[in-house]
Amino acid sequence: MSRTNTALLEMGSSSLSLISGKRESEDSHFRWQSIMKFIYFGFTYSASIYNFDIFSKVCHNVRLIDFILMEATVGLSYMCMDSFIKQFTRRYDCYWFLNPLLRGISYGRFLQTIYFLLLNINYVVDCLRFFIGSFREVPPWSMCENSNSSCLSAQDVLYKCHDNITTWFGTTSASYYYIEAFSVMDRNALTTRLFMTFVIWMLVFFIASVSEESIVKIFRLAFMFRALSTLITMGFLLLSVEAEAKKGFSVILDISGPNTFMLSLRYVAYAYGIGLMGPYDFGLMSPYTMIDTAAIIFSATFTFFAFIRSWIVNTLFSVLTRCIVVETKHYSTHALLFAMLPFGTEFLHAHKLYIFYLYGNLLIGTLFFVTNLVLVLSKFLSYEFRSVKQVYIVGLLCCGGLAFSIPLLILISQVHAANTLTHGIDIMMAYLGGFFVAIVMWLYGLEKFATDIQFWLAFRPTRFWTISWALLPVALFALTIAKLVEILTLDNEILKWTAVAWMVLTLVVVAIMNVRVMVGFLMNNNLTSLFKSNKHYGPPDTEDRKRRLYYSEFTRLRKCRHNCLVIDEWFDCNHQSISLSNKTSLSSSSSEASLLNIYDAKTSSRLRSIGTLSPHSPT
Repeated sequence: MSRTNTALLEMGSSSLSLISGKRESEDSHFRWQSIMKFIYFGFTYSASIYNFDIFSKVCHNVRLIDFILMEATVGLSYMCMDSFIKQFTRRYDCYWFLNPLLRGISYGRFLQTIYFLLLNINYVVDCLRFFIGSFREVPPWSMCENSNSSCLSAQDVLYKCHDNITTWFGTTSASYYYIEAFSVMDRNALTTRLFMTFVIWMLVFFIASVSEESIVKIFRLAFMFRALSTLITMGFLLLSVEAEAKKGFSVILDISGPNTFMLSLRYVAYAYGIGLMGPYDFGLMSPYTMIDTAAIIFSATFTFFAFIRSWIVNTLFSVLTRCIVVETKHYSTHALLFAMLPFGTEFLHAHKLYIFYLYGNLLIGTLFFVTNLVLVLSKFLSYEFRSVKQVYIVGLLCCGGLAFSIPLLILISQVHAANTLTHGIDIMMAYLGGFFVAIVMWLYGLEKFATDIQFWLAFRPTRFWTISWALLPVALFALTIAKLVEILTLDNEILKWTAVAWMVLTLVVVAIMNVRVMVGFLMNNNLTSLFKSNKHYGPPDTEDRKRRLYYSEFTRLRKCRHNCLVIDEWFDCNHQSISLSNKTSLSSSSSEASLLNIYDAKTSSRLRSIGTLSPHSPT
């Protein structure tokens, strides 16, 4: 046995299966293969339509410095905690084993994820419609109907722009087409959206039904497509509109103005899964991946591409405002993406490239985003209903999603309804996320959680992570109170009571599940176990769980009777160790045997010499 493995056995830091796994893949902590898989899944999970434009400041966007601050303190710490629990247990139902109260929280997060899925599926439908329309020689939003004499097409606006005459956006063909395409009263538009909704759910079912290895390849291709298309579009804009490009950079990097911490938390929650089911790798990553390193790399990647996308949106809007006057600044992101930006590309060379980027990037990102959510939901349900195959669960989720998408589609068909339905989910994400972290860090224990990391990944979390985890519940609960005050002070009564109704529904579901758990413990006269972790919580291997039960950092470091000198990573001593290695034991035993053999040989030779003397010989 090698010296390193012998030291590991003496320290008792893990089981033989854990040692063999780590020795076979010694560089798996920092292996790019596992880290890139984490980035693929994280990047796909963060591809919500609401995260396409974050920093452009065209609509209600955030400051870059506020988002980075919330991302570094709230998003990273939450993702590291949630991802490590999934890697440590390799099972979704271990939230129940971590603490029984997390069962209700898990169902609350399940409801939040379903609602967020339904909100995004309608955006996927709109992206598909506009992406198909972009293949026409003249897109439908760039031309007017013959019956509308007050409409100005893109060509008419361009002619007026050459004469330095600006045009109101409400009189353009894009404005008329947007109202017609998203109006409930238009039967043709509504029928087309219903058909597209059915097509999207069929695509989601077929993609979610492939093998998990194929899912990784699909997510990797989506990541590469979105990244390369963003960089190529950035290069074309830098070459074609240099003045607007420089202005876009200065606007995004400007840190003046009021803080946007509440709005930044919303984008961070959407990207890092706070209060939602969270990204899941389906057991395809190495269980010994350094989650903190992978999360930091993902955070840098996501922020960089979010910055570039926001810069593209700001630049395209600046090109639009050279010829168009927008009547009001209180327009939604939906109107920006499906009315203003496609019309603004008509004033640029190679405008088809920008249209393909907008709706191709949005379609690919949101389609695989909703597919990932369906896979995560099916994984959760497969642990709850083990007798049902996962492909059947995926089919039921798609059928149920199609059924609930139709009434929600009619509601969102109103021009400004898409953004107003997110207030309820925003407040519950902060509440459920804070409750989840509080149970893990305050009931299960921050020290026990840090010991889990040290046992599994062989490193102690730094002070940054421990402080962030300890204060994260307080920050999320404070933001929950601030969001509640914001909702109660809204002027729109319909919006206010819609958010309150969703909040009450989620809290009722969480309370029902937790009361059910409490009653079960009361009937067993074991209410104290309600606040403790189950014996089955931990690694999937039974021996690993036993090793974790008796694992102690103090025992691991205690190797000799005297003071030790740290001369390498295993804390070797300059004095005699308590436990001798096999080599030393063998050599000492062999030396003792050789000494005994010498003594026995001398004794036997002396006896033989005495025995050779005759009994009658003289003494």
